[in-house]
Order: sequence, then C-alpha cells, then structure tokens
Amino acid sequence: MDAVLDSRSCKYRIIHQTENSELSWACAESDSTAEIEEHWRWLENNMISVLGDFESEDEVTDYVKCKIESLRTESVHEDGDVNDEEEEEAKRFKGAIAKFHKLFNLPPEEKLVNYYSCSYVKRRVPRQGWLYLSINHMCFYSFLLGKESKIITRWVDVMQLDIESNILFPNGIHVGTREADHYFTMFVSKEDAYKLMQQLTNMAMHQLIVEEGFEEDKTLPPARNKRKKKIPSLKRDLDARARSEAYRTLFRLPIAERLDGDTICCLWLPFKKTHTSGRLYVSKNYVCFDSKDQDDVQLVIPLRMVTCVEKTGNKENEINNALLISTSARSNFLFTDLYDQNSMLLKLADMLGQQQDYRLRSIGKSLTQITTSVDENSADISCDNSQGASSTPPSPPPSPKHTNTGSSEFTLELSPALHEHFCPKSADDMSPKDAARESLWRTTFAEYGRGVCMYRTKKIHDEIMRGLPDSLRGEMWMVYSGAINEMATNPGYYKSLIEQTQGKTTIATDEIERDLHRSLPEHKAFQSNLGIDALRRVLTAYAFRNPHIGYCQAMNIVTSVLLLFANEEEAFWLLVALCERMLPDYYNTKVVGALVDQGVLEELISEHLPHLHGHYSTTGLLSMIALSWFLTMFLSVMPFESAVNILDCFFCDGAKVIFQIALAILDACSDKLARCKDDGEAISVLTQYVDGVTNADVAEPILKATKSVETSIDVSLLINDAYLKFGDVITNELIDRLRLRQRLSVVQGIEETTMKNVIRSLDGETCFDIDELSALFTLYKEEYQASIYWRTGEKPADITQEYNPNRPYYDLYRVDFTQFKALFLALCPWAQGVAPEPVCVKAFKENKTTSSLELRMFRLLDESNQNTVNFKQFAWCIGVTCKSDLADKLLLFYKLHLPPALPDSEMDNSTEASEPDPKDADGTEAIENLASSKPISVSHSKSFPTSIAQPRSKHNSPASGSFRASSIEMYKQRSLDSSDMCRTDVVNVAHMNQVQFIQMWKTLYDMCTGSPDEQQLYHSISTVATLLLQIGEVGKQYKSGLNSPHNAIEVESLETRKANSSPDTHAKGDSVHSSSQKADPLLHPADSQGEETDPESEEVVRELERCYMKEDVAVDDTADTLKGSTSPSKESQPDPNWSVNFEQFLASMLTEPHLVAIFEKDTDIIKVAENYRHRRLKPSNDDNGVTTNSIFNK
Repeated sequence: MDAVLDSRSCKYRIIHQTENSELSWACAESDSTAEIEEHWRWLENNMISVLGDFESEDEVTDYVKCKIESLRTESVHEDGDVNDEEEEEAKRFKGAIAKFHKLFNLPPEEKLVNYYSCSYVKRRVPRQGWLYLSINHMCFYSFLLGKESKIITRWVDVMQLDIESNILFPNGIHVGTREADHYFTMFVSKEDAYKLMQQLTNMAMHQLIVEEGFEEDKTLPPARNKRKKKIPSLKRDLDARARSEAYRTLFRLPIAERLDGDTICCLWLPFKKTHTSGRLYVSKNYVCFDSKDQDDVQLVIPLRMVTCVEKTGNKENEINNALLISTSARSNFLFTDLYDQNSMLLKLADMLGQQQDYRLRSIGKSLTQITTSVDENSADISCDNSQGASSTPPSPPPSPKHTNTGSSEFTLELSPALHEHFCPKSADDMSPKDAARESLWRTTFAEYGRGVCMYRTKKIHDEIMRGLPDSLRGEMWMVYSGAINEMATNPGYYKSLIEQTQGKTTIATDEIERDLHRSLPEHKAFQSNLGIDALRRVLTAYAFRNPHIGYCQAMNIVTSVLLLFANEEEAFWLLVALCERMLPDYYNTKVVGALVDQGVLEELISEHLPHLHGHYSTTGLLSMIALSWFLTMFLSVMPFESAVNILDCFFCDGAKVIFQIALAILDACSDKLARCKDDGEAISVLTQYVDGVTNADVAEPILKATKSVETSIDVSLLINDAYLKFGDVITNELIDRLRLRQRLSVVQGIEETTMKNVIRSLDGETCFDIDELSALFTLYKEEYQASIYWRTGEKPADITQEYNPNRPYYDLYRVDFTQFKALFLALCPWAQGVAPEPVCVKAFKENKTTSSLELRMFRLLDESNQNTVNFKQFAWCIGVTCKSDLADKLLLFYKLHLPPALPDSEMDNSTEASEPDPKDADGTEAIENLASSKPISVSHSKSFPTSIAQPRSKHNSPASGSFRASSIEMYKQRSLDSSDMCRTDVVNVAHMNQVQFIQMWKTLYDMCTGSPDEQQLYHSISTVATLLLQIGEVGKQYKSGLNSPHNAIEVESLETRKANSSPDTHAKGDSVHSSSQKADPLLHPADSQGEETDPESEEVVRELERCYMKEDVAVDDTADTLKGSTSPSKESQPDPNWSVNFEQFLASMLTEPHLVAIFEKDTDIIKVAENYRHRRLKPSNDDNGVTTNSIFNK
C-alpha cells in the first residue's frame, strides 16, 4: 500500500526506546541525510545530555515526548492562541507549505496560496495527487503505483486556461503551455480552484507587461466570520484584491481604493418617495450603494464631503436601524435596515477620523461615548471639510521628484475648455433644440442632484445615451469616469508635474512634438498656441507620471477631444482614468490592451455574427478595423459630432460600449460585407458607413467635412440599436472574462515575437546557432523574471532608459550580478569543478564559489558601468566558454585577470599576508605563495605532494615533442586564417604582471579541483607556472640589462651571438631544441609574417629556448619553487618589473595536453540549459549525487 499510495515512510528516523520497553517513539524523520544529522546533533546538544538525571525510564519517556510535542506546537503557534479548529487547519497548511518547498525545490520567497486534491490525467490515466497553486507557479505531485509524477509550470508560460468537461473526466480544468497540455479533474471545489487559477494567471500576464512582482498586503484585517473555514492569509489577500477590483470597477474609484466591507440595506429615494434595496459598500475614502432591482440606482459618497453621520430610527415610519449621512453639498442620504447599525456607525467614525486634513468641527458624543452607549437612539459625527480631504495621492513620477509648488515662483495659467473658448454660445445664439436639452438637464439635476453625489439612475443613463449638451459634457465625463475624485484628492498635483517637466526632454516628448499638429487640425483650437500648448502640457505631464505608458500614438487625438470639453487639469485626470482604469494597457508601446480587445471582438463576432466571422476569419480584416476603431474611440473614423456621443456612453457604461457599437456597425453592414469579394471592398463598405453616421441634434458641425458623404444612420439610432441588440448579452463582466482568455495568447505571442527579434539581432554575433540561442534566451529570461517575482534583483535607476522603445531587442532584459551569477554558475564550464551536488544549486544556496571568476566576468562585460549586462553580452561570454576555439577561450580567460575584470583593489588585497589554511594540504598553498616568489632558483623540497613533485614521464614531457609541436602548428594556421581584427586584438592585449598572474593561477587551480585527472592537472599547472615565471624573469633581466651599464658587455655578447646564429645551427640541435624553435612564431607571430621584430623580444625568446633545453631543471624543483615556505615573508613583495604577455601564456598552455583538454571541450548548451530549467523536477532528496555541469563530465 505504501507503493500505491503516497504514504511512504521517510528513509531516516530517530526513535526513542528505553531498555525495558517494547514501545518506541519517533522523534524526527527525514529523507535527507544532512537534515537527519542536523536533528541528531540538536538532540545530542539539547536533550541526550540531561536524560541521565531522571530516576526512571517512564520519566525519561515522558520528558522526550513532551519536549518533541512542544517543539511541534511552537512551530504552529507563531501568531498567538487559536482555537482547536484553526490550530488543526494551521497545522495542515504549514505541512502543505513545507511539503511544497521540499518537493519542488522552490525558494522561500515563493508563497503558496492554496492547494487542492485532484487528479492529473496523463495518457487517459488519472493520477490522484495534490495541486499546489503559488504566486508564480502551478505545481502538481502524485505518487501512484510506485511512480512519482511532478509538474511545475510558471503562470507566465500559460497560454490557455479553460474549464472542460467530457464523459470520462467531467468538471476538468485544462491548462495549456507551449510545451504541453495539462488536464486536471475530480476537484472537490472546482470553481474555487479555477477562479484562483484565473486570478494568478492574470497577475502573471500583468507582470509580463509591467515587470512588477507580487507584494502581499500586510494591512488586511483579521477574518471576522469565525464560522467559516479558516482561509490561508495569502488566499484571503487575493480574494480581497478580487473583491476590491470589482468594487473599484463598479463605481469607477481610484486604483488604490480597497474595499473594507459591505452589507445589505435599503436606500431612501426622495425623488420616488420610496426605499430601494441594494448593497452598501464601505472603503477608506468612499461610501457607495448599488441597487440590483428595477430602479437601478447607484450612489457614490466621498468621505471628504461627509459632514455628519447620524444614527436614526422611527418605528412609526418603519425606519429601523438607519444611518443618515449629510454632505457639504447639503445632501442627505438615508440608509435603512442595516444588518449591524452600531458596527457600521463605528466603522464610518473610524474612517472619518483617518481622513487626512480633516479636523473635527462638532461631535455630539465622543467616540468613547459612542462605543459605550451604542444602544441610544442617535449619535452624531461631524467634521469640517472646509479644507477638503486628501487621500493617499498617486505615486509621484519617478523623475523628477514631487515638489510643493506653494513656495515656487513658477506660475501657470491653465487653459479652460477650448470649445467654449473658441466657439462660445450665448443664450440668444443657442438653437431651440439645444435650449430645450439644457433645460431638461437642469430639471434632472434638480431632481437627482448634481456632482459626484448625484443619484445615478436609469433615467440619467437614457439621457446620456441621447447625447450630452456641450456645456455639460466635461462635467459629466468627470463624474461618471471617477476622474473628479482623483482630482479632488490630489490638489496641485498636475501643476507640480508641469513645473517638474519644464525643459526636460525625453523620447516621449520628442514623439509628442511630432504629433501635436496632427491632433484635430481642422478645429480652430488646435490652430492656435493656446490649444497646442495645453495639449503639449497634458501629454508631457502624463508621460512623466506613468513611464510604463509614456506616450503612444492616438493618445493625442483622444486628449485633444478631452481638452475641447474640459479644462486642462480635468483633461489630464480624464486621460489618467482612460489609460489606467477604463482601457488598461491600451496605450503602451505594445498596445497590448488593443490587441487583446481585437481577440475579444473576434470571439464576440463568432458568437453573435457567425456568418460574418466565417467569411472573414482568415483574412485579418476584423482585427485591422478593430485596432483603428478602439484606439481612438471612433474619433478618427467617424464624424466628430457623432463620435463624441459614443464617448458619452463610454464614460457612462465603460468598455462594453465600444464592443456594442462595433457589433452594431458590422451587423448593419453584414449583407454588403457578405457580398464583398476582397478585403479592400469590405473596408470601403465599412468606411462609407461610419463616415455617414450623423448627429441630428447638432445644427452646425464643429468640424467641416472635407467631402460630401451619403448619410447612413443617426448616431442616436446607432447607439440605441447597439443597446437593444447587444446591451443585455455584452456586459463588463463578460468583457473581463474574455479579456483574460485573450490576454494569455496575446501576451505569449508578443513574448514569442520578442524572442525571435532578439535571436535575429544576434545572428552572427555569438558562437551559438538559432536553436542554442533560443534555449539560452528562454533560460535567461526566466531567471530575469524570477528575480522580479522574488525581489532578488534591483530595477535600473534610469527609468527613462528602461522604457525607451528604441532600445535594441537584446537590451530589453538586463540582469544584475545576482542574476548573472546564478546563470553563470549553471552554464559556464569554467564555473567550478565537480561537486557532490549540482554546481548551480550548491553555489546559489551557499552564495559563494571557490573563486571570483563570475564577478570578474561580470566586470568585463559591464562596459557601461551600469552594474547590469544585457543578453548579447551574456550570450557572448557563454558562447566563448562553451563553443569557441582554444585560442579564444584562453584569451578570454587571460583577460579575466586584467583590468577592468581584475581591479587594482583586488590585486592589493591579494598581496597581503595571511595565515595558511590547514585544510589546504593538497597544493593550494603553492599557488598562494606565488606572490612572494623571487627570481627563479632551483632547490629540492620533500614537503610537496609526491604525486605532483614526481618527475614527468618522457611520454608527457612538453619537450618530447609531438603534442606541443602539433598544437603550435594548429594555432599558427589559425592565426593565418583569422581576421585582422582578431590578430590585432591578440597582439594588443596588455601584459600581465605578477599579481595578476598569481590570481589567474589561483582560478586555474580552483577549476581543476575535483577533476578525475586532478593530480595530472596539478602537475601541468605547476609546470606551466614555472615556465611562465622563468619567461617573466628572463624578460625582466633582459630589460634591466639593456638599461644597465654594468650589463652592457653581456648585452653586446648576446646580440653578437644572435647575429652569428643561422637556421642550420638550430637544425642540428636535438629534438627539444627543434621543438622550442617552433614556438618562436607563436610567441611572436610577427616573425611568421615576415615582419621585423625588436631585438629585445628576440633575446627573450632565445633565453626561453635555453630554458627549454636545460635538462637539469626537474619538475620537483618546480614544485619546490612554487611551494616556498609555509607562510609568505612579510618583506617579499610582487616584482613590479615582472610580466608576461598573452602569446607567451598561450604557448606555455599548449605544452600541457591535460590543460588543453579542459579548455578544448565543448558544452552542449541546449542540454545544460534544459537540465537547469527542469532541475526542480528531479528528486529533491538524492543522496547519490546528480550529474553536474562541469568541464570534466564526459
């Protein structure tokens, strides 16, 4: 049964059993050796030592049981006392969290939201298990019939999420990604699981667009209903977010507003002399009411306007449990039949007390008296709103900082509504129809109120559908969009933005300047500086307020219309409401919102106009027309006087209006469209129809038509037809659901396009092909996104550069050092030697490596000193280390130990004396003491490990010939075939001093640690180090000899010997001499090209030849030279005159086959990247070790 069900016992257990007892008690259990050993050490240190003090075995057993149980209890009771039911639920959820992290190897930052029991259908076989839903991942685990099944899917990879039902597996949930389709069924609470999955997926798509991580709400109040099952705090947070979002959407409230509570009640309607039932909503800054009966009344009361909250009641009039709210506009609102009148009164009192810039004006009873005498008939809470209230203002723009304009000398006169300024109409000039409409609206205001606190009834809605008078259009747009609330709670914010943006130039401002004169150029307002300047200020202010959006084409057209009917500041806040709440993601650089709504429109057409959808489903016509219609709200395709009526309905009813109008237009033209033979003809039909939409209520058009068109329909009839046919079936709730479904495919399509553009931009720039670059970019972007989710990385300080649309594709995602380190350790074959667990996991957990190679690589790549690198730089460095040829790899390795990769500060630290590490008995100290090395002297030492100090066999000797000669010839041929740029780069590489050389050899030693050929590699490292030290000494002595009169005779003798030497003389030497001669072109490639070389360099080569020919220099002497004393001498300092160049380093490395084999081996980057991506699917407790990405793995 343990093999069938997931009820296996752990591999290791610690049990307590006394000598005379047959019973045993489990103290600890684990599947990991390290974890169980940690438990044992704790028991040894804290319990075992005191067990001998007890007199009987029973006392010992009771003590152990009590101690272990208390430890388990402490882990649950972190937040204080809870009842038994909540305690049990907390235990279960804590256990689920622990199992979640253990099974899937996710970091602690990944928060589990909830988990569900379900079945995963694989090859038509259901596997019962647990579905874990976290903030960023969907995970499933099952253990059935001895087989373990794991699934880890990121929400950002989800492309399809649907509820599917069939005969075999009813009530299933389908989750589709690029790689696979997953089917889950047999849920206990399917709707709850699906709703949560929708919410998490929607959050993930938003994260892809704006690159922001999830932040848990720590201010949520505790759960009030104790009778309900306890919900995990994070799940409760997400539920609260969903309710708050629905609340804000319903009443058009600011984004920061959060719902505090709601209750059923009745509202007294003075214009009907009756009560209407509905629901009362309360948040920090607003009290709202919505009725769901035939009256259809909405009410929004900002607490900044509330002057009095009074508890009242009248049994004779059947007014029970009532609250009377009075406002500064002298309006009174009576709410009756409240479920808990006293709680609501206290809550409103608390909300009013929290209002900023309020001071109490008169209080009938203090809050303390209210609390103690809630049974009395009434209580008054009054507050003075003469200064106005200010809720938390929106975040100021990232640059520049928000400042107070009160003390500034900056003065600005904001423009009024431009239509009234340029087209004023007096009462005498007004047509009878316009005068009647305005008179009707005055009567409506007198009956239902005016301003933000007006009763929003169906009668007002019907009047708006027929069109608003020009004089009231701006006011009603502000009320119904909610922009009036944001403007009232943020006084002076717009002027502050204007002041801060004076004289600042960005990419957005340049685009704004290009489009200013394209905005309604036919209107007189935008033929003058007054209109152009106002438009410029509004667009620029918003671009600085919201750099995520900045400026997008079509914003100028919409904003110019807003400026016609609202003053400048009102137009700014209307634009805020439009871009951030009513049409989210419409006006960013990728126009994601408009693309999503294209898909929504196609889905609606397929449902309501199926014959039309079947005719044009493959042509893309429907998508093309939707983009132009939706981005400008029909303003650019329809006569201005008609389009503004549609804008009236949009601000009143929201996004559903544009879909209803679009469907009505397509329905009206469906017969003609069905007869069209091509897309061009269909576009002509639609264009002719929308051009002919007129407005009979307008006596004289504001914008004169450039050509006469045939009238097709009056706009009021079009709107009425749209509401009649599609008003009941197309709701804002339906639009939100369809948007979520379409957003998955649209965002994933944009991500796919971005990846293709990145790969295309790097064609030929790296050593990788297209498939390898795709695998590398996928992993790179996942790490970049994970740093955002888990807050492990910091966003760049230059916000304007971050949202620069002209950035190269490969520069869109830049990683900091923390992200780069994790990727480098996972992919680079130089990162570390063989380790007992995967190098990427171990290094990331310990946050360290055996060397600072990744830091030096990061410095080398960060040419702009932004502390970030882009994908091109990252792909280049991984490509060189994984696939480039030997010389390029060694050149990169060489440069990693020169400035800027190795700064002077690090070189200074390396020369300080330190105590030797006793664990370093295997030769590490040989590298450490290179800093104190003096001119090469040969002496024997018995302390160096014999495996390294033993003489080299003739077969492996670099002087014996075959390997070294062939390697040199290979590189020589490569140098001849390489480009001039590569040769120049090699020749111009800086020389390496002794300190840099020491650091490079430390890195090389670390790379060889743990290799199967470790001893041979140590031998090779020591040999090459000796050779390079001798080369540096020869060069130093020769240079100093040229400049010293004492050595003038010796120098002259050397030059004479060089002049008398001939090729025949060298040809008669032994094989060692012959091999060393072949190195001359390598050490100085200029010689092989027939170019002249300086005498100094040639003499250094001659001295190197003599070093090769000395047979008395044994390897054990080299070891002794490297070994030195046990601790470096304080007097010894690195020799500043010692140096070697890259060509000498390359020639010396080619003499050792074992070292060449390390760097010559190529890495399959696709396999390594896939292994790293799927590392969490491996068994989490593998004591046998896992194959790691190492330069030594075969």
